[in-house]
Amino acid sequence: MSDAEKNSADLVRLLYDTDKSVRNAAAIELGSRGAEGFAAALPLLSDASWIVRYRACEIIGMTKQPEAFPVLLKTLADPRDHVRYMAVKGLGTFGDSRALPEIVRMLEDENPFVQRIAGKVAAELSKISE
Repeated sequence: MSDAEKNSADLVRLLYDTDKSVRNAAAIELGSRGAEGFAAALPLLSDASWIVRYRACEIIGMTKQPEAFPVLLKTLADPRDHVRYMAVKGLGTFGDSRALPEIVRMLEDENPFVQRIAGKVAAELSKISE
């Protein structure tokens, strides 16, 4: 295992920390690592903990890797509203109007916070598609 991979593995372990600020710092660092961060976060989307899935979704969005787009679209169906929220937010970072139909569908999500971020992202994507 390379030093970079080891460091990524250490950061992934920090995503399970009980301190929210530690989890946040680890997510930001992994998100800044592009393909490396994407690869580290992808398996976490199937974690039993919604908190870990939320952070994984956040990381994947931050990496802005082309392969992240379909992953985030799929994650819109997560059973946990926090994860759906972060999937919508992550899709917004791409600025890709192909996500607009799915984002508009999220305006009908059961959670008002998901609806709110979907409205914001839909408005931004609508401007891009004009």
